[in-house]
Amino acid sequence: MDVQSKKEIAKGLFAEHIAVFCCPICGGKFTVTEAGVRCNGNHAFDLARKGYLNLFAGRQSTYYDKTLFTARRDVFAAGVYDLLIEEIASLIKELVDSAPLVLDAGCGEGSLLARIHPLIPQAGLVGVDISRDGIRLATVHSEPIMWCVADLARLPLCSGSLDVIVNVLAPANYNEFQRVLKPGGAVIKVLPGPGYLQEIRERLEGSAAYSNEDVAAKFAENLKVGRRFQLSYEVGVNGALWEALIKMTPLSSRREISGPRPGKITVDLEIIQGSWT
Repeated sequence: MDVQSKKEIAKGLFAEHIAVFCCPICGGKFTVTEAGVRCNGNHAFDLARKGYLNLFAGRQSTYYDKTLFTARRDVFAAGVYDLLIEEIASLIKELVDSAPLVLDAGCGEGSLLARIHPLIPQAGLVGVDISRDGIRLATVHSEPIMWCVADLARLPLCSGSLDVIVNVLAPANYNEFQRVLKPGGAVIKVLPGPGYLQEIRERLEGSAAYSNEDVAAKFAENLKVGRRFQLSYEVGVNGALWEALIKMTPLSSRREISGPRPGKITVDLEIIQGSWT
């Protein structure tokens, strides 16, 4: 697929769902233009040739880089998160029985949404991340997903427009989540459990025990918890996957990993689903 056709397909997707999006500067409604989108306050945003909208109005700055996102894509491709993807897709289908509009808030390079799409092909999918590197990598996926560079603290989405927000191993902004969800809409948040990637933690200098209780408590302060459960399993590891896992996680940033490569990696996650009604 050439770059131009990718842009044209993306333009069609955004045109179909343009009522969902609004200007991150003034909150005005968008219309589709030849170049991209323009709001009724005359703020214009071009659609990139790779097929994404840059709707981030601030200065680009992110802790994560292209190396991390590329490694994360390789980890997803190796099937490490397949069971998690199945659980999230199943939850979405339980929550919305028609054609849900789903946001992945902090989507990174887009692997999660790309793998959810075939499980819920009728869903409208939006991926938002503040990292331009991540969104550029996301456009490599061929699935019909609307990719945006944007800030979770100022989502370029209209109030009451979404059915489900997925927030996986990423920061949350619950005020914005509440604003953009429809009444009765749900947040599915995925947290690392105490055993998550423990084989990496055990090989890190100065490693300390991890607890997600503060993050889970913050979720419960903001939403009524509907379901909370643990998903824990192991995945076999070869040399290439081990290298990708190390590069993927911020745990290893500027810290030395020592010891032999393990034969498996532990995926220990907690999934919390909640809403405001």
